Amino acid sequence: MLDWVKLHETAWTQIQVDRARGRLSHALLISGPAGIGKLQFAEMLADSLLCDTPLSDGRACGVCTACTWQASGNHPDFRRIRPEAFEAPVVDVESDKPASTGKADRKKSEQIRIDQVRGLESFIHVGSHRGCRVVLIEPAEAMNEATANALLKSLEEPPAGVHFLLVSHAAERLLPTVRSRTRAVPLGVPCRQAALQVLAGLTPPLHDGARWLSRCAGALRFAIELASAAEKRPDATEDALAEVALVDALLSQLMLGPRLDPLALAKSCEALVKGDLSGTRLALLIDWMQRWALDLHLVRLGADPVVFPEQLSGFQKLAGQLNDAHLSHYPDALLEARRLSSHPLNIRLFLEALFSKTLALYEPGP
Repeated sequence: MLDWVKLHETAWTQIQVDRARGRLSHALLISGPAGIGKLQFAEMLADSLLCDTPLSDGRACGVCTACTWQASGNHPDFRRIRPEAFEAPVVDVESDKPASTGKADRKKSEQIRIDQVRGLESFIHVGSHRGCRVVLIEPAEAMNEATANALLKSLEEPPAGVHFLLVSHAAERLLPTVRSRTRAVPLGVPCRQAALQVLAGLTPPLHDGARWLSRCAGALRFAIELASAAEKRPDATEDALAEVALVDALLSQLMLGPRLDPLALAKSCEALVKGDLSGTRLALLIDWMQRWALDLHLVRLGADPVVFPEQLSGFQKLAGQLNDAHLSHYPDALLEARRLSSHPLNIRLFLEALFSKTLALYEPGP
């Protein structure tokens, strides 16, 4: 388990100082880029607040009754609020398949529903079992306006001993009234040196970790997940394996430049994203194309690539063949494709059009 507290030590220390002085805000908004360990940081903070005998640095002791309850997921003074779609499916132990709930055809909500927040009222207004209650809401931007407004009263008039921990990848999407009633705890991308030390300290170490750290813009959690998948480790998730396959297929073809075959690439990528009804993998594909385009722009301007630094010579070769007019419009085309990625009418045609615009980067100018 990674030590996310150590990677975000400044924020943790300030929280513990405020706590020791009795000035800890009842509601903290823990925000920052995706993949940097915000949720893990918030979970460790929740453990700390609920612990009976926290350590000198504020961490949970891990051995008291409260920590035992929390580790087992049964602490009566802890509530986690998240979209239904984020919950792990219930598995039938006999068939080892998702259990039937009678609502199999209903798409799980990707938003935090208003009844989930209203359900907190009885929890926060009833006495705690051990002196402190914690509500963890993640991701907070999954609350729509009605849900956020339902939470406001609890944020404005919190009972003593109740702590709200809101985790957000996009705090700017929260209602200003919610943000104004929380104390901001911004977390940044861990410095590269510290992240590399973490990668080197893993057992066994990740040989491809540094490369994926660059590709993930320093987001350590994502880098570890994708490096594990690239190295075919037993703990690699299905989603990470699919994303690595997608990146490999894309990069090998995008670096062909004017020899790119839009139809063939669309066919191979369709096979990788087909069946993903949420559109997540299609959106990921475009995210990676945006990262590739960033490096292409950087090299064209005489700088080094930051996402795919190992491809410097390849980018330099491509940069000499670019149509600058088409290159200037390419980011807008990717943004529009990203906007439409959740609801493409036909994935193959969608991808063919996108890769044709990529090929047009090398068309001769007038």
